[in-house]
Amino acid sequence: MQSEFIEINGLKTHFVTYGEGNEVMIFLHGWGGNAKSFEKIIPLMQEKLQMKIIVPDLPGFGESENPDEDGWTTHQYEKWLEGFLEALQIKQAYFYGHSFGCRVLVRMLLKRPELAKKVILTGAAGIKWPPTPRQKLSRTLSKKCERIKKIIPFKAQKWILHKIFKVHDWGKFEHMETTRRKVVEEADFREELVKIQTPILLIWGANDTYTPLKSGYIFSEKLPHSRLEVFADGRHGIHYSHTNKIVGLVGEFLES
Repeated sequence: MQSEFIEINGLKTHFVTYGEGNEVMIFLHGWGGNAKSFEKIIPLMQEKLQMKIIVPDLPGFGESENPDEDGWTTHQYEKWLEGFLEALQIKQAYFYGHSFGCRVLVRMLLKRPELAKKVILTGAAGIKWPPTPRQKLSRTLSKKCERIKKIIPFKAQKWILHKIFKVHDWGKFEHMETTRRKVVEEADFREELVKIQTPILLIWGANDTYTPLKSGYIFSEKLPHSRLEVFADGRHGIHYSHTNKIVGLVGEFLES
């Protein structure tokens, strides 16, 4: 494993490289994650596939620098990804994305499909659904807590929102709030997915509460060359809980 930094369009980017080989797979983590998010699965994947695996910290996370104060959309993340590949002289690769990382990969597939041989998407974000009553309540409480920070200690606010109302991201990555808002306000992907011709393996946890399985069915229905695999007992972080099964599925997918 080798940890390095590279400058992409003036932005310092951290990435980790595993193994060697002419074939390359790029992993893109989810919101709030970083290159360490895949530390459990990558050694097994690298052993199975016998290819070089590269995992960057997306801008704003891990050891990479932050987007500018105006925030980024997924289009800007896609441009960064193009620059990252060009800087490493990678003309074509396999890609593995999780959650938010899948949003970036979808943008790339729509703009530069020739960069990808095959793609694996796990718990992919990008399909919008009306908020549930609990989500509406959580968002309202999050906004109100912003106004009373001086009254309620930060640790108490965090405990209430995390434990009771399941607002897990509150209090984290405040420097990324403008980017987060821009991303969630983007149009739903479902009308654009039909344009993608790249072979795609979709992997989902049936109990995923961040990107629900119904989103997986939309991806599967709209992507013309996709296959959906569902883990009945899986949640959102399936690369932690179903590591060996995912490695097996990916191996079969790349060989097919």
